[in-house]
Amino acid sequence: MNAISITHILDKIIDLLPLTYEELEAMTSKQLRDNVAKILGVQKAYLLKKGQLLEACWQGLESVRNQLATDETERSQAKLKLKGQLKERNHDYQIPIAEVASKTYQRLKDTAVNGKDLQAMKESVNGLVAAIARAEMAEYEFSTVKSRRTDIKKILDSMFQAELPLLKETMGILTEYFYSQLLSFQREDSVELSKNYRKQVATRNREKSPIAIADLVATCKKTLQELEDGQPHWAKVSVAVALGTGRRMAEIHSLGQFEVTGDYAMHFSGQAKTRDADQAKSHFDIPTLFPARTLEKAIAYLKQQERWLEPEIQKADRNAVNGAYAMALSREMGKYTGINYKGLRALYAECQWALMPMTEKAKIEKHIKYSDWLGHIDKEGASDATFMSYMVYQIADIEAIAGEFRK
Repeated sequence: MNAISITHILDKIIDLLPLTYEELEAMTSKQLRDNVAKILGVQKAYLLKKGQLLEACWQGLESVRNQLATDETERSQAKLKLKGQLKERNHDYQIPIAEVASKTYQRLKDTAVNGKDLQAMKESVNGLVAAIARAEMAEYEFSTVKSRRTDIKKILDSMFQAELPLLKETMGILTEYFYSQLLSFQREDSVELSKNYRKQVATRNREKSPIAIADLVATCKKTLQELEDGQPHWAKVSVAVALGTGRRMAEIHSLGQFEVTGDYAMHFSGQAKTRDADQAKSHFDIPTLFPARTLEKAIAYLKQQERWLEPEIQKADRNAVNGAYAMALSREMGKYTGINYKGLRALYAECQWALMPMTEKAKIEKHIKYSDWLGHIDKEGASDATFMSYMVYQIADIEAIAGEFRK
């Protein structure tokens, strides 16, 4: 199929975007040709058998959805039509870190070139600091704000180091001043956000809602079995890998490296959120809920289906994987009440804990095992909200489905 122009077909495909694979499958060949294939531009649809036509229509829809998710300009236009409105935002800074840093450096350079003296330059920088600080704080959680701020500073430092000798000293001063002011500006808000975050986590832990995961587990097992002699939909495979390994979307679809070390064990590297912590785990062993060899095949299958991004792309833009795949994965998770894709990580840890013998549980605190499995760092002497945020599920049927794992 030729590449599809979103702007040309958007008006006609709005009603098609929410369709699931099962809904397409329920259509007749004529309905697929007239109502879907024709709009998507499937070539020679009249020659295709029902199964071929179904796959062509589904791939066409996925192509449109991925373009909507990855092309920022077209995505904004689509949201205007699909939702009827687009929330006003500071578009100058709701963009990847590299672009934020580049825009910031250019404004600092303009200040250096046009400023009368250092004091006047600093006063000019303060307005820039306020704009970026507020935009970042409005968009992200406190921990993400901190990591983005650090990344922006690294890029600014590398840019001024490569500056012309005539401007290098001044740019070094302005870059350092910018960062110190940004840090000061965000500190008070960060403290308040951190307190609110911990309060929210504590509330969720006190008010856990019971969920059942038997259907989820059964579907994941069936999907992994289909890898042997079929072609399961990639979104189902991704969900199975996420539940089976407890890894994040960015790790499964880009950053992660997995090596089988046992029947139900893998060595993992490529953690997405170390936040530059000195003791963050760069690689470690993880237990798996499903056979490790099968999960290895599943990860390879995602690459074969071209549902994988080069790590450099994800490192340059932390939203790259999310933009490319989150829409389809959210639709897949919509079948399971009370669970989203991120929640699979929490379910993985909860299931691993349920599988541990009582004699082993008596020897260690639950949050320490969560730290081992998920790769977080426990703060000595304190209960870290990071681990508590994953202890939010009460699995109602855990005893019934525990036997479905590791067999």
